[in-house]
Amino acid sequence: MSSFAWFQDGVGYGASELATWQGLSAQRGGFKNVFASASEFLANSNQTNRTVAIGAGNVLLGGATSGASWAWSSGETVAVPTASNDNPRKDLIVARLLTSAADGSNGLAIELVQGTPAANPQVPARPEGAAALCIVSVPKATTTFTLEVVRTSGTYADQCAMANGHMAIDWAGVLPSPAAFPVGFTLYDFGTNQRWVRRSAGDWFTSDPGAWKRCTPQNVQASDGTNITVTGDLYIRESSNGWELSGQLNFSPSKDVGRLVIPALMPAGITRPTQNTYGASGQSYGSNNSGVGRIALMASGTVEFGAHESVSSVYVNEQFSKSPWNG
Repeated sequence: MSSFAWFQDGVGYGASELATWQGLSAQRGGFKNVFASASEFLANSNQTNRTVAIGAGNVLLGGATSGASWAWSSGETVAVPTASNDNPRKDLIVARLLTSAADGSNGLAIELVQGTPAANPQVPARPEGAAALCIVSVPKATTTFTLEVVRTSGTYADQCAMANGHMAIDWAGVLPSPAAFPVGFTLYDFGTNQRWVRRSAGDWFTSDPGAWKRCTPQNVQASDGTNITVTGDLYIRESSNGWELSGQLNFSPSKDVGRLVIPALMPAGITRPTQNTYGASGQSYGSNNSGVGRIALMASGTVEFGAHESVSSVYVNEQFSKSPWNG
């Protein structure tokens, strides 16, 4: 079903009609609050005055499909209440919608929602019609506090910003459920610089590789029992299409390992293949000779290597494709 709207000459429209129009005009999937950019509502603390200054910004507040309203604030400064002498506390600074019934105009109030002191303090609930801006952590019996910006950090999964023509957020490697978004919806993760598209298969897809992550070198043992120290830098990154492995591992002493060994472990945040996935990589044998050895990404999260010559260094620049078999 398609949605459409029109405006009639000579007719005044109030807040509810404006909210409906704004809800129809912004394609935002399952997001409830959408900031006009990732650089608005910036927070700066003043420890001496116990205040937090919030910069100007625009945000779309309201339901995920309709009834939302754009609202703007020129910025405000809020006071942080005195610390408890007994327990720490967490407060929440929000931008709350103010609607004028008279003319349908919308504004924002920047407010601090004070939490309850406790041994393990919890962030107070975000009020209805409000967007979370930052969490204020207040230690007990102190005059200082810290800020955690949460506008588009993924802490509140229904808040994002508009960037590069897409809904954007720093997801820290954890995407929202695709079920809340229509097929073809595009997300931009400015934490990993990746664009994700919601596919008809019901999942997210990206052809943009994520950030390089360092594998952890592991010492190995040759077939004759010699302990071999493995050093160097081996990196991996991935997209929905596959994995890329690049770097150099050094073996000391130079030995014929004589068997398959595990000289590195894949880092956290990298998907493990469903099945062991193999490739080939160049290496040097001692100082003068060279050849090719087998290298693999294993379903267990290890990097496997094998060659039948004395190995000094392994130089890796390998791509492994994802498929229904191993992805």
